[in-house]
Amino acid sequence: MTEELEALRNSSLGARATDMPWKMRRFAKLDMSARLELQSALDAEIRAKQAIQDELNKVKASCISTECKLQESEKKNMELLTDIERLKKETEELRSEKGVKHQDSQNSFLAFLNAPTSALDQFEIDSVENFTLSNTPSRDEDSKSHLHSRSRSPSTASEIEPIEVTDHPPRSIHTPTMRTAYIGSGLSAPKPKAHQFVVKSFNTPTKCNQCTSLMVGLIRQGCTCEVCGFSCHVTCADKAPAVCPIPPEQTKGPLGIDPQKGIGTAYEGHVRVPKPAGVKKGWQRALAVICDFKLFLYDVAEGKASQPSVIVSQVIDMRDEEFSVSSVLASDVIHANRKDIPCIFRVTASQLSASSNKCSILILADGENEKSKWVGVLNELHRILKKNKLKDRSVYVPKEAYDSTLPLIKTTQSAAIIDHERIALGNEEGLFVVHVTKDEIIRVGDNKKVHQIELIPNEQLIAVISGRNRHVRLFPMAALDGRETEFYKLAETKGCQSIVSGHVRHGALTCLCVAMKRQVLCYELNQSKTRHKKIKEIQVQGNVQWMSIFSDRLCVGYQSGFLKYPLHGEGSPYSLLHPDDHTLSFISQQPTDAICAVEISNKEYLLCFSSVGVYVDCQGRRSRQQELMWPATPSSCCYNAPYLSVYSENAIDIFDVNSMEWIQTIPLKKVRPLNTEGSLNLLGLETVRLIYFKNKMAEGDELVVPETSDNSRKQMVRNINNKRRYSFRVPEEERMQQRREMLRDPEMRNKLISNPTNFNHIAHMGPGDGIQILKDLPMNLRPQESRTVFSGSVSIPSITKSRTEPGRSMSASSGLAARSSAQNGSALRREFSGGSYGAKRQPMASPSDGSLSSGGLDQGSDAPTRDYEREDSDSPRHSTASNSSNLSSPPSPVSPHKTKSLSLESSDHVSWDS
Repeated sequence: MTEELEALRNSSLGARATDMPWKMRRFAKLDMSARLELQSALDAEIRAKQAIQDELNKVKASCISTECKLQESEKKNMELLTDIERLKKETEELRSEKGVKHQDSQNSFLAFLNAPTSALDQFEIDSVENFTLSNTPSRDEDSKSHLHSRSRSPSTASEIEPIEVTDHPPRSIHTPTMRTAYIGSGLSAPKPKAHQFVVKSFNTPTKCNQCTSLMVGLIRQGCTCEVCGFSCHVTCADKAPAVCPIPPEQTKGPLGIDPQKGIGTAYEGHVRVPKPAGVKKGWQRALAVICDFKLFLYDVAEGKASQPSVIVSQVIDMRDEEFSVSSVLASDVIHANRKDIPCIFRVTASQLSASSNKCSILILADGENEKSKWVGVLNELHRILKKNKLKDRSVYVPKEAYDSTLPLIKTTQSAAIIDHERIALGNEEGLFVVHVTKDEIIRVGDNKKVHQIELIPNEQLIAVISGRNRHVRLFPMAALDGRETEFYKLAETKGCQSIVSGHVRHGALTCLCVAMKRQVLCYELNQSKTRHKKIKEIQVQGNVQWMSIFSDRLCVGYQSGFLKYPLHGEGSPYSLLHPDDHTLSFISQQPTDAICAVEISNKEYLLCFSSVGVYVDCQGRRSRQQELMWPATPSSCCYNAPYLSVYSENAIDIFDVNSMEWIQTIPLKKVRPLNTEGSLNLLGLETVRLIYFKNKMAEGDELVVPETSDNSRKQMVRNINNKRRYSFRVPEEERMQQRREMLRDPEMRNKLISNPTNFNHIAHMGPGDGIQILKDLPMNLRPQESRTVFSGSVSIPSITKSRTEPGRSMSASSGLAARSSAQNGSALRREFSGGSYGAKRQPMASPSDGSLSSGGLDQGSDAPTRDYEREDSDSPRHSTASNSSNLSSPPSPVSPHKTKSLSLESSDHVSWDS
């Protein structure tokens, strides 16, 4: 018994001894894992600190550069102040020398302009701002260089003489600003008269007499002096000579552009442009004006007394990267008269982001000389523009958002960007979600027509106006993934026109407002069973034309007015056009549609009407004297801070609402916005396209835009397992047909077959006993000894063990290893079925005929594969002939198989027939 206990103890001690190394190894592994985790955490922290340090260094460098620039600007300011004092002293000395006793230089200038005509004959008058008259040099030594030409009447196209284009600064003389010295004594200086400017609406294109730029707009384009008729922009009125009347010579100065600022008119005249149906239908008259580095075209009706309209028909910006001017050939205008071809030139600019999509305008001049002037002026201005490196102020880059062959795009009424890979399309067939990168389409809800889409991400809802009766329906966001969910119908919303959502109570509450003619229903969105609760009903003075939610209030636009209504609690609405502000009374006097309102800040708003845009404060009084002018009649407006997109028939004009600058024109015709921001649009030309406006100023793309093609043959295919899911792809039969067509083109074949990349498994085959003979092969090759060597889409048979004949040897590379598996066999079949390279399916020729063909592919291959190979047998790459007709020489360098890389892939057993 004692011996048994002793033995049992010894065995337990031995077991413990064997357990100890296993535990130690386990602890060691745990310790190593913990160390690795700590090390990775430390590395991550070090990288984060390094990134922070790099950012700090960049900020420090920028601060240093800013300080240097500030110091330089301070030095320049001091120099300018010194020059001003010096000029003042020189002015006083000149006054004392000439004996002119006036209170200031401006009064001297005014008195001089009112002097008799005899005194004016002794000298010439020149203007300060952008004018050079009678070849008199500019007297302001800081004035910019001008592009100028002489003209008797800049506003009359028929009187314009050839333009002289220069980009060098004119000579200047050191005379004080707004001062004119004259010779003569005894002339009395009458008291000056001030201008009586009134805002005026011009019926024809008119240039500013001060800066020579066009006064663009539909109404109230500028102001005119009732006494002397001096016309200028509202902002140029303060710069106009403070004397009335102004001599005619000063208002009829030469045209010119300041190349540093890009302001002024360089050239203008009557031309002809093709009719809307094309050159085949003939030409129509137009007024062309080169102004502010833009080419403006105004339609002119036929007839001698016809005047051009103030509505701009087309605008081409010279700052465009694709801008160019060139003559045309007879092949470019096949429907034009042969006599007119030498007088035709083309102006081109970018349209869509694709290089093939450009906007071209054909222009017919009155003669070859006139055409040469237009081409010369445009090219010279473009050269000067590039030389002075004026900044391209464009904001949006239009791109095609998705394949135009998708049938859903043609009838799209509204759209929304869900995330950077998905967009929601509402059309006549219902609501669909398109995954642009995966080509997957999901149907949401029923088949009722969708008129508008409003995403409400905070409540995980999507609101749509759908159906023949235009009801509002609420769908959960989960429905966008194809899941079957219930929707919530707002029964009171029959006949809905538009919807808008927003936050009130500092984001604590989400409201949905529904407009129906003169009534607006306001709902609170919550987590109840129906997900909504009606909180208010608003009666508007007129039919609702636009609405949005600003700072806990609903802003509603109706004809000639905007009202703000409180959404939470009681309160009376107030108008954004104050009735006591008489400068805004013209809006109510001439009824105009309300298109859009922009909340610039909590103290200022921009109210956009169909005729003009005005700035008002929170009380509805005018906040800026200048108004926003539309080049053409707008159809709609979209706002994406701080840019306002104004849509018209032939273009989209982009304005910066803060600086009031017209910064870009996108020359796309018949474009309609699909969402409130204007990021998704529908281009309604011959091919209806879904257009995405990429914001260059944004940090990243709001939407990933896939590559598109006009020759796409994709089709919508319904998923068998889920009726709500579709795939937008090329059908298998169509794909194979496309592949056949591409393979028949040698250039396309070269692109499809990649170049060799890895030669590790290829043995050099040179002259000698080791040369590989491919002409004669063993007649009876056992299946288990067959192997296949192929790389990419090229496959050729090779033999590892074979019968040798005298004088003929088959040697394989020492690096060639044989692998055989079902997976590799199926891969080989896929290569054949793909059609990239197939063996010719025909009976095997005799070994002595010098050709090699795979006639005995195993029976496991699919029937479609064999049929496809037979159809593609006309391809020159579908035969695997011997590399060389000379059995004693290496493969020919020009052989097509010489340049292809070969990798070892095993396949199903191959048998060779005699």
